[in-house]
Amino acid sequence: MNPLTFLRYFIRGLTKDNEPKQIALAISFGIFIGIIPKNNLLVHILFILFLCFKINIPFFIISITFFSLISPLTDPLTDKIGYFILTLDSLKGFFTELYNMPIVPWTSFNNTVVMGGTILSIILFLPLYFFSLKVVSYYNIKLKDKILNSKIVKALKMSFLFEWYFKND
Repeated sequence: MNPLTFLRYFIRGLTKDNEPKQIALAISFGIFIGIIPKNNLLVHILFILFLCFKINIPFFIISITFFSLISPLTDPLTDKIGYFILTLDSLKGFFTELYNMPIVPWTSFNNTVVMGGTILSIILFLPLYFFSLKVVSYYNIKLKDKILNSKIVKALKMSFLFEWYFKND
């Protein structure tokens, strides 16, 4: 993704009149895709599933990008979580059945980092949602007007390049 497009998504996501819940949900969904490796069917299924919800797409993309950048830092933790889950004796039969199904192995559920990332995402979903909701609500109440009326933003808005780039919004 080109950096200007990324900036455009970010600005559009900040300036559009979206509900704080939509933005918080987008950020919370982004951790699921961002924290697990991308070379499996699970990521594609989750991406399509999450797009079916009414969320802020720019913040969803930004959230995926952010969590993808920090995922190498979480890999040791997700590997340990995934290993613990995948080696539980009580779930051994269940995982064997899943692995013997026709399409399920393409989700890479048996990869310790994928399983651990999925479990970690489930654990962090609600705390991240409520934290994001507070931050976005605070931004909308206290900071949005100040930022949109700042000298830098006004100067950018007066630029012919800015008008040309955003004219289709």
